[in-house]
Amino acid sequence: MIKFFRNIRKTNLKEGKIVNYLKYAFGEIFLVVIGILIALSINNRQHEIQNRNLEVRYITDIISDLRKDSTNLQSVYAEATLTSNAKDSIVKLLNHPELSMDSLPRYFLYQWNPYKIFSPSTSTIDEMKSSSNLDIIKDDVLRKKIVGIYYTYDLFLQDENLYREATREIFTMAKERLKNINSSSGEEIKLLLREPKVANTIRKNFANGRLRSVENVSDECSELLKVLLRYQKEITKAQPWL
Repeated sequence: MIKFFRNIRKTNLKEGKIVNYLKYAFGEIFLVVIGILIALSINNRQHEIQNRNLEVRYITDIISDLRKDSTNLQSVYAEATLTSNAKDSIVKLLNHPELSMDSLPRYFLYQWNPYKIFSPSTSTIDEMKSSSNLDIIKDDVLRKKIVGIYYTYDLFLQDENLYREATREIFTMAKERLKNINSSSGEEIKLLLREPKVANTIRKNFANGRLRSVENVSDECSELLKVLLRYQKEITKAQPWL
């Protein structure tokens, strides 16, 4: 087509038809511009398709990560519930020393026994950050929620460190004062609980606070999962080329 216009342009120049020459020259320029715009449009369309495909992949991967987190948090919550209930029983005994408690040795072990450490799945969010692809998530509110859950995780893990220090302190005192820390009798433990430092450390060992903290993180994770699953359906349905 461009060659056709070029031939006409040469003919017009030879014949001195300047007006016709200008018309065909502008026509040639117009075709070039249209061609460039079409090429840009196609390129932008392809880029948009790639971004939307990438968004679907990221959302799918984040859902997978959060499902793992939710399962782990449920396990941590079950364990934290046992520890919190055990602490409540010990505090009840501290307030009423005359009570008899056959399960005291088991409850006391819960105060320092190794507990499940929550390790969030961060592979997808790490990839998005390292490749500067956070903006691939079109929904601004959802993007902030996704970033927010990992900030919540960071705060939770900081609280876990505080709880770990408290349990280590109880373990150190129990190990120093009991003959056999793992098989002490109820009477030995009752005697140990009379020490103000031991009693106060158990009272403030964050077990109840930890339980609430685990519950809050677990709820936030579950709620975000629901939102992401709905969003995944919306963007998949809206992209017929997927």
